Amino acid sequence: MTKYYQRALLFSGGGTRFALYMGMYAALSELDLKPDLLIASCGGSMAVAIIQAFPTDAARKSYVQSEEFYRFFLHHRLTEQRHLRKMGLYVLKKQLNKKAAPYLEDVFSRYLVEMEQDLSPLLPALDRPFSAEVPSLIIGSKILFDPIEVGKKRGDRKLYQKMLLGTSDVLAKVPIQEIFIEDDNYVNSAVAQAVELHSEFSMLQAIRISMSDMFYVEPVSINKTYYAGGAIDLLPMELANVMAEEIICERKQVYKAQEEALVRAVLGFSGNKRLTDLLQRYPEVHRIDTRDAAQQLSGRYCKKEINWRKFEIALTLPADLQEFADAMEAQWSYGYQVTLNSFKK
Repeated sequence: MTKYYQRALLFSGGGTRFALYMGMYAALSELDLKPDLLIASCGGSMAVAIIQAFPTDAARKSYVQSEEFYRFFLHHRLTEQRHLRKMGLYVLKKQLNKKAAPYLEDVFSRYLVEMEQDLSPLLPALDRPFSAEVPSLIIGSKILFDPIEVGKKRGDRKLYQKMLLGTSDVLAKVPIQEIFIEDDNYVNSAVAQAVELHSEFSMLQAIRISMSDMFYVEPVSINKTYYAGGAIDLLPMELANVMAEEIICERKQVYKAQEEALVRAVLGFSGNKRLTDLLQRYPEVHRIDTRDAAQQLSGRYCKKEINWRKFEIALTLPADLQEFADAMEAQWSYGYQVTLNSFKK
């Protein structure tokens, strides 16, 4: 099998840790290990967009510390689902139900964060097509049911279909039949085996699709079709393995109990089993250990916490541009240093 790329780097989401990924990218370039293929899901897609939009690491860092990017952060607001009697009770019920996506869940109106359907007015510097200079693939998904069907029993029906978004040149190199996920974890899941390739979306559309995380950000509707996020495959190792000779990715924290329950309820598979399976199946992959990122960067990025006085989820944002710039610097430095350290071992 022909592998068209020497080195693939995976950005696998993790909320608002965009600068962390760009620090990783800068460190790899310094180590003469610059990837020639980027694969991203969820929040990692934003890092890809910034890497493609700016020619140097200094310019990329400057952008994530810019007024434009800060205003994008401030634009987000929590919905009524922030009240624990709504989302909190719902999550508890899903933790108690161990079945694999027994129903068609309401991902259309039950979500925490308001995000514009069209990001171009908020992020004009990133409003451009995919770049041919930095080959990239972004993971998203198509929703295979309509809002009117919410609450119905799923049976054996497939509810989500994985999508790869990028330029036609990069997509043409994907051996579509070789990237199916065939392990037992997916046999009864709500995810279709077939994968769709899409070159018609702009970079910002791809970001908005990939960041449409279930129960966190509303799905995006484009041309009367609903799209959901890259959580359908946070570590697309099968894809990276057929595209590149070498793979570099994070070693991520395990899913929390709440996260595991929501993945099981919506997508019908175990996120933690997926992580374990990938560790065993691809031992040769170079994994950069970011499992302590939340601890090391505590308070250094957008954070969800519980306000017990109001009995609701609260969103903590930087108070001003300088605090935001400092947070992005801390993220960048963490990603940069943890990457350097991982190659010294």
